[in-house]
Amino acid sequence: MSEAKKISTKIWRPILEKLDKKVDAACLRRDAYLSKVLEIEIAMLESEVSIPNSKDALNFISNRLDILDRKLVSLTLDSELVDRLNAICSRKRINRDSFFNRLFLVLAASSKLIDRLFFLNEENWRRYVWEAYKHEGPFFHNSFYPLEQEINPFWAVRCGIELCNEDELVDYTEPESGNSIRVQKSFEGNVYPSTNLYTIIFEDKELKNTDLYGLNTYIPDWQIPGHPAASTYAAGLDDLLAEL
Repeated sequence: MSEAKKISTKIWRPILEKLDKKVDAACLRRDAYLSKVLEIEIAMLESEVSIPNSKDALNFISNRLDILDRKLVSLTLDSELVDRLNAICSRKRINRDSFFNRLFLVLAASSKLIDRLFFLNEENWRRYVWEAYKHEGPFFHNSFYPLEQEINPFWAVRCGIELCNEDELVDYTEPESGNSIRVQKSFEGNVYPSTNLYTIIFEDKELKNTDLYGLNTYIPDWQIPGHPAASTYAAGLDDLLAEL
């Protein structure tokens, strides 16, 4: 670990209050724990948001985030992790506060909220994960080595998402980086990342009537309400339905 660095982020108050209660109950030092989580999550963010947001998407997410009642929070984190996160957010056009709010939300979420955010139609996802991975990963390691627990809080959720989503992926060269990646493709030829923790889109229907668009780390233009690309996509879908 390198030296610590203080940064500021604005967190939606209900998320912050819930997470602080959970951290206190577990007798954890919040910022030290977050640094350990970020060792995993920064790499996952870069991998899962395989295609950068457009400038329109970044502006849309940022504007929706500003609607939420947020509190300014000071975090003391490992400086190398902060630098890596800043670089990824710049390169992928991710609002850093959106990332922290999404991270805090999933850390603080109840089991029912996890189901609503990621598994609306898959109530048995936990059983699927247990059956597939009970002898692997944190399930095994953390049970037998309690003083050497692996800090990877979203491991089971990610396994569940993978088991419950059979994405049809195709090869694609991402033009900004030149990297060869695997992506999904819409019927109109639009490409977008595989279904994962950082690309499943939170909308306005997840928590009562609260608009959660600001907690997204990726959204394609054709899924932005009111965007011209969304109108084009809807029109194309209507044309396909008319042919049935």
